Amino acid sequence: MIIIYDNYCQNCTQFIKIIEKLDWLHFIEIKKLRASDDLKKLSNLNYNLALKQMASFKGSWAYGYTTLFRIFLRIPTFWLFIPFFWFLKISGIGQYLYMQLAVNRQIIPLHCTEESCELK
Repeated sequence: MIIIYDNYCQNCTQFIKIIEKLDWLHFIEIKKLRASDDLKKLSNLNYNLALKQMASFKGSWAYGYTTLFRIFLRIPTFWLFIPFFWFLKISGIGQYLYMQLAVNRQIIPLHCTEESCELK
């Protein structure tokens, strides 16, 4: 499964760092939305939607809470909580909460080199 996240979003970046540590089975391939030339190879990605919601691809594109749910399914640490996450998904509460966080997130555009990071 491929995950596309907004690398200008501090919350998204922190979440991805946690996922990378917990994904010891290496089921998830992670790509940065704003820094990857590989995105051109990914067909049918809705870039504008991906700017607002985390995207995932496993046969088809999914965005928002559905992406989080797909991540939870692939990390054994979360398996005990799958019934709860599933309830949030089918009730729509998960997407609602996700959108509340996504709307209020901070975007910090940085241009980093090995020597320094500067705001764009």
